[in-house]
Amino acid sequence: MEYQSIRYEVSHRIATITLNRPERLNAIDERMPGEIRAAVESADENPEVHVVILTGAGRAFCAGYDLKEFAELPEDPYTQEMPWDATVDYRMMNRNTTDFMLLWRCSKPTIAKVRGYAVAGG
Repeated sequence: MEYQSIRYEVSHRIATITLNRPERLNAIDERMPGEIRAAVESADENPEVHVVILTGAGRAFCAGYDLKEFAELPEDPYTQEMPWDATVDYRMMNRNTTDFMLLWRCSKPTIAKVRGYAVAGG
């Protein structure tokens, strides 16, 4: 799989998932949750991988959701007309949370190598 928001590398029995948007302090974009899920699944299924490391490129681990990117989308799928429906919001956020939680459910030890900012969704 080709990734745009992360890097995935395997070396010496270690799978390293790097949040790779340093120009945005690795803020979470639309692609990142699914790419993290795919990388964790790949590491979990690979018998050569014994441990997973999650880190961030540049000077921050993760600055949370990229609010600027979401605000500039031509069509905002995340904003609702009133009255606000909590189930619509829950479905969208649950998908991201499920993708992120695969890190917790991975059968291999997972280490977060955090430095700099680790904010909100990050």
